[in-house]
Amino acid sequence: MSQRKPYIKEQSANWYQENRFFKLYMLRELTAIPVALEAVNLFWGLASLAKDLPHWQEWLSTQTHPMMIVFHIIVIVASLYNSATWFAAMPKAVRIQQGEKFVPDNLLIGGSWATLLGVLVVLIGLVAYFA
Repeated sequence: MSQRKPYIKEQSANWYQENRFFKLYMLRELTAIPVALEAVNLFWGLASLAKDLPHWQEWLSTQTHPMMIVFHIIVIVASLYNSATWFAAMPKAVRIQQGEKFVPDNLLIGGSWATLLGVLVVLIGLVAYFA
């Protein structure tokens, strides 16, 4: 008896560049990289704070370097893009029923942005209060 070879579909190395949906999906997934680097940066700052005052002040001075400011802006933009894509997908995953109808998609998305804005205002208020 001869053995048949399994069908293996050929896929190019740049498969995600063939479709706009896949490009945006890969871009959203890549936003994890600057966010992870920011987490490492904040952990470094926490470790510096735990060590002693000169290390903490050194970490603070590195945060004002122009390259770090550009990096923080990139992290903010990446986080906002990631949030926007997840907020846009939320109505497909969360269906809230009110009587016979569902809550409109724009209300869910707007509520997500309002919640994000509210948390941002509280955090900025805390930073301003303790600074």
